[in-house]
Order: sequence, then C-alpha cells, then structure tokens
Amino acid sequence: MSWGTSSNPARFGYGQSVSDDRNLFLKVFGGEVLTAFTEQVTTMDKHSVRTITSGRSVQFPRTWKATAEYHTPGQEMLGNDIDTSEVTVTVDGFLVAHTAISDIDSLMSHFDVRAPYAQELGQSIARAFDKNVFRSVVLAARTAADGPFPAGNVITDAALTNTGAIDGEAWVEAIRTANIALFEKNVPEVMPRYCAVNKRTFDAIKYARDGNGNYLILDRQLGGTGSVAQRTEMLNVDGVMVYPTNLLPTANETSDTSVWAKYRANYSTTTGCLWTPMAVGTVKLADLGMETERDVRRKEDFMVASMLAGSGTLRAETAVEFKTS
Repeated sequence: MSWGTSSNPARFGYGQSVSDDRNLFLKVFGGEVLTAFTEQVTTMDKHSVRTITSGRSVQFPRTWKATAEYHTPGQEMLGNDIDTSEVTVTVDGFLVAHTAISDIDSLMSHFDVRAPYAQELGQSIARAFDKNVFRSVVLAARTAADGPFPAGNVITDAALTNTGAIDGEAWVEAIRTANIALFEKNVPEVMPRYCAVNKRTFDAIKYARDGNGNYLILDRQLGGTGSVAQRTEMLNVDGVMVYPTNLLPTANETSDTSVWAKYRANYSTTTGCLWTPMAVGTVKLADLGMETERDVRRKEDFMVASMLAGSGTLRAETAVEFKTS
C-alpha cells in the first residue's frame, strides 16, 4: 500500500450531477421544508385553492339559487334566469423565509443543524399562509351584500372574550347562533364547517358545563365518561370542527406594512372565526419551493423557502366573525 496515493471516495452527494457534490443533499433539505410546511399548515384543505402556471389572478365563478315553479300544461318552458357573477382573487408578493448556515457552525455542532433549520423555514411559511387565510375569513364575514348574494356574518357579544375568565358556554351558544345564521342564508347543511379560536378559548369550550355541572361538549366527545385526560386537537360543536390556533389576527393592522395591503384591517376585537370551504379562495402561482446557494466568500450555505399565493373572499355568507363589543 502506498500511503502517498490519494483515495477515490464514493461521493454519493453528486447523484447524477457531474459538478455539484451537494446535489442530493439539497433535495433532501427541500423535502424537509415541504414536510414541515405540510405538517404545520392548518387551512390548506379547509378552503378553495386553485393553482395557476401564469398570470396574476383567478376568477372563481359564483352562482345563486335557481327558481322552482309549477308547470302549466301546454306551456313552453323557456328557462329561468340564475344569478351569476365571478370573484377575482389576486396573487400577493413572494412570501419568503431565509437563513444561512455557516460551515464552522455546522462542522462544530454535535447535532444535525440542517433539519431544525429546514423545519423552521417550512413552519414560518405555513404560519404566514394560515394567518392570511384567517384574515380573509374575517374580511369575508365583514363583506356587505352584493345583489342577490348575501352579506357575511358578524356575531358581536361582550361574552365572547378570549382572555381571562372565558365563558365556554357562551362560545357554544355563539357557534349554534352562527349555524342558524348560515342556515337562514341557505348555506347547505352538508357543507363542512370549521371554527378557529385561541387555545384558552378552545379549552373553555372543551370543558364548558351547564348549570347542573354537566359537560356540554366533553361528555359527547368521550362517550359520556366525563374524563378530562384526553388531549384532543379538535372539537365537534354542533357539527362544527373547532381548532385551536395562535394565528388569528387580533390586533389593529390597518397601518401595519408587514401585512400585505389587501389584508390590512382592524382585528383588535376579533376573538374567533367560522367558515366553510367556499368562504375563501386561494390562488397559487408558485407552490412552496426551496433554493440553496453555496456562498464560498462567506463559507456558508444560504437557503430560501418561498411561496407565491394570495387569498380573498368567495362566498361571504358562509363566513362568520366572532367579536367582542
């Protein structure tokens, strides 16, 4: 054996690339970001989403009720009019999350630096995406009637607080009231319904009791056992799936330049929202992507996760905002 001869190690990172010894590693990193996004995002499968390959907006069709009538024998049917319109949802700017990993930090670390960073990038995009969808739900609920299309629904009640001593029974009643409002506006009963509140409100709903001390929701969730040991991620309240989240807009964002212009509004009294999949639409021009660049001048890898999408109101009558007075 000649100790002066260089070895020829199998550089599996190249893959099919002839010039990039990190080719396969970068794809793994991108996969980690996508996985983190998918695991974190809450609203993606709970509203209408369309993907486009070019352009800046999408037109979503909107139709209103047909009219039924009795037929007179011998009379020709010419067809009754059905009100139609369209809603345009535009794409926002690029939503990005970026960071850099220095070679020395990566080499000296006793743990995998890349995986936690990938998770953080994916989760940050998911949080921003969800927050924009929640803003859109609230804005849909505040939308006025448009011709035959009904307005959104705003339930204002001083009891619907989300801090301090939260009245869980009042929240259960508010969700029932919201269902009645949707029923009166002919929203199909078979359409899924979702509700988002913060964790304190979620717990108040979960453990709400009536005047006799019986659980309003928990007994039904757990088959009447009355146990409080189970940690649920969602509750079924009057057919509405209730989720806890930290991403509801609860501040006055009217002048907040970090928020995309069309989402800016005063949410300082908002304490929850309820919606169906038709309340809000999202158009995606570029799905979640990952780019990595080797910066030899700084001895680091620079990484950017990005998404190009935008959300907006579709059917206002299927959205509800809960707020304090």
